[in-house]
Amino acid sequence: MPSHAEIRVADGLQIQLIADQDQVPDCTNVTVDARGTIYASGPGYLRAFVQSDREDSLSLVSELIGRPKRGAHGLFCDGDDLYFVGDGGVWKMTDSDGDGLPDSEPIRVLAIKTGGEHDAHALRKGPDGYFYLIAGNGTKGMFELQNDPQSTIPNPRAGAIWRISPDWSEREVWAHGFRNAFDFDFADDHSIVTFDSDGERDVSLPWYRPTRVYRVKRGDDAGWVSRSWKRPNCDAEMPSVLAEFGRGSPTGVLRSPAQRLPSRLDRGTFVLDWTFGKVLFVGDDRQTEPVAWATGNSGFAVTDIAATPDGKLLVSVGGRGSRGSLYQIDATDPRSKQKQDLKWPAKPKVIAASALKQAIVDLRRQAKRELSLVAAQRAITALQNPESTRRDQLDAATLLIESVGGLGPGDPRDPRGSQQVAAVFDGYRSVVRPNLPKPLIERATIALLKRLKQSSGDLEFANEMIRAIAVLEPESLPAFKAVAASMEHESRPTEQLHRLIALARLPVPRDDEMTHQITTAMVKIPIELEASGAHVDRNWTPRLVELMLALHRRDVLMPGRLVARSDYGHPTHLVWTGAMDPEELERTRIKLLRSPSGPPTHPDLARFIALGNDAVPRPIIRKWLSDSSTRSAGQLALCRYPVSSDANELIRASRSVDPVLRKAAEKALKRIGVEPPPRESANESTLKWLADTDDVLALNGDSERGKVLFRERNCATCHNGSTALGPSLEGVAKRFQPPDLWRATVDPSHTIPDRYRAKIVLTEDGEIIFGLKIYESVDGMTLMNAQGKTVRINAVDIVEKRDAEKSLMPDGLLLGLTKQQAADLMSYVSEL
Repeated sequence: MPSHAEIRVADGLQIQLIADQDQVPDCTNVTVDARGTIYASGPGYLRAFVQSDREDSLSLVSELIGRPKRGAHGLFCDGDDLYFVGDGGVWKMTDSDGDGLPDSEPIRVLAIKTGGEHDAHALRKGPDGYFYLIAGNGTKGMFELQNDPQSTIPNPRAGAIWRISPDWSEREVWAHGFRNAFDFDFADDHSIVTFDSDGERDVSLPWYRPTRVYRVKRGDDAGWVSRSWKRPNCDAEMPSVLAEFGRGSPTGVLRSPAQRLPSRLDRGTFVLDWTFGKVLFVGDDRQTEPVAWATGNSGFAVTDIAATPDGKLLVSVGGRGSRGSLYQIDATDPRSKQKQDLKWPAKPKVIAASALKQAIVDLRRQAKRELSLVAAQRAITALQNPESTRRDQLDAATLLIESVGGLGPGDPRDPRGSQQVAAVFDGYRSVVRPNLPKPLIERATIALLKRLKQSSGDLEFANEMIRAIAVLEPESLPAFKAVAASMEHESRPTEQLHRLIALARLPVPRDDEMTHQITTAMVKIPIELEASGAHVDRNWTPRLVELMLALHRRDVLMPGRLVARSDYGHPTHLVWTGAMDPEELERTRIKLLRSPSGPPTHPDLARFIALGNDAVPRPIIRKWLSDSSTRSAGQLALCRYPVSSDANELIRASRSVDPVLRKAAEKALKRIGVEPPPRESANESTLKWLADTDDVLALNGDSERGKVLFRERNCATCHNGSTALGPSLEGVAKRFQPPDLWRATVDPSHTIPDRYRAKIVLTEDGEIIFGLKIYESVDGMTLMNAQGKTVRINAVDIVEKRDAEKSLMPDGLLLGLTKQQAADLMSYVSEL
């Protein structure tokens, strides 16, 4: 667990660790009642604590219940009642004996979907006396619970904030369109502040949206339409964006108590980022400040935040099986200012929407979506009006898009063809085929091109004009030329890609110059993106493959022209090979092998060649085998056409942690008549215990003595079910026969499940970090080491990372034990 020195705080603040893993394992949620009693939860527990005589520790008051299974979300105190979210619903516990602690059996007041990371989360009671519940985009089935006939959102979508009557009978979707906002709190103007997650798998794609702190009003739509379309901040229905933080995993949100802490932290909201281990402050004036953060590789996986009655902050740490703890943040020189009660007006002032915005809302909320000629004409008029504001022009472009069906996932039955309704076009293609009169489309295109020409460096504005052009799909050569020129003048690769996707929507016959413009962009974009230091995630390749297929449909010569280019062949260009036919793939491999600079030594290019059907020349294979970075590619090449002299190398390959290589090597060995030998341990102690298998299993073990050994050997540290380090051993005897369970105990590296295979990371500082992966993204990796400490390594600090061949579980677990003691330990484990 990080020491106080490893967690930094802002000026005027101090931090203390007040509870650790033994008290709050894998802590997911924390709240405080009016008396100062602290309630904390993680998988399988809900506990109450009070401050002990020592300021840096807590005393357990009550083990309230042994649930929820995956830990509570939405812990919330309402007088003597305690609410939590988990185990398939919202639950209420009451104080039945008047001792100040909830002690009744939990009563489910609302059945909802819980347990998943994108399910129901936080619960609070608003100043209006209603309950508010936030849920991620995994709870679409909840929308049938809505029964308020006056709801402003009759057809909700994605994640939502719910408003529920005090008796839980009336339920309204208050705002929607979130991806996975985990928590929220109330501002003092009848709005809600929340922190929504980003499109993490879409990093560097044009529709990527960062983590955003919103100020949300009733009826707002946060823009999460599909996995490949998230509306921009300028959309007419978007909540006000207070801050953007790029990549991250938003968790806790707390409106400032406005007491005790430095006055600069009075008017605003604290938000938590689990991935990067940060507590951040977002002021109402949109100024941001880090409040607490980990230094070096220290893990600080923050999950929730609460305030004590006197204004101190409590921060819980845990999540995904990581080490749990509670921290307290206080002022170094506390103020005495008292917290002000939050009052909402009975009837908040409603600002009427502009005519264009109202038209957008009306079109989006029609139960039956239809084309709207009137809306299109109104949009064109606004675009043509020289007096219209920037806001009006953006809304006009959006209204034009809505008039032809709006954006979102395409229908595979669409007559435009499967390539043209792929996910890459969710933000560039109307859901239904545009059916406006051709003269109207021509008028709209001319108006949009004029506005695009006048964009004058306003990137957001230009992007939306280009998007609207793409959606209309005009047969317009001027439109193609304008977008292509914009692409060539744009230096940012993600913005170039935005324009390339738009070009793929335009049904304009291609000539040689247009094909050259397209292939030039396809060569440049991946290289320049890598050179910029930007990352890509798992959606990068499938979306670009879809793009290439669509471009090919528009231009049958394009793939051949791309492969023939002299500047084609960079490792980043492999993204396009997923859409190539076998002939183009083979031409690419031959081109790489015949490169004037020699056969490729980049690992990705070598692997691409090795996975081909043709034999790789043996001199090249030998060169690859001599370099650790390309060794696996050389082994894969051997697997294609193996000979008997390859046996030793193939045996090494059959023990690889790479499943593709391992399976290929096993098949290659069988083809040359060699049976892959079983893995043998080189540890003398392990070999001795394996030799004694029959003796140990024949003994009658004493499970009580084994329980003591289990504790003394620290087995529970990894196998207690509350950490990610090792699997729970509950019911293990039902899953494994005694010899297999014994082998797993004395030789844990013999067979390692992928879920528990450790990672080895080499950092820029020369440090080697060995641990189990808890979380990985393009920005870095969070591990838990063998000591149960959470470690965070940023991507920029990683020199190399690979799967470990050895288990985190030590080989010498039984060192110094007798056979009888080993039998005792096995007896206890078998009874779990």
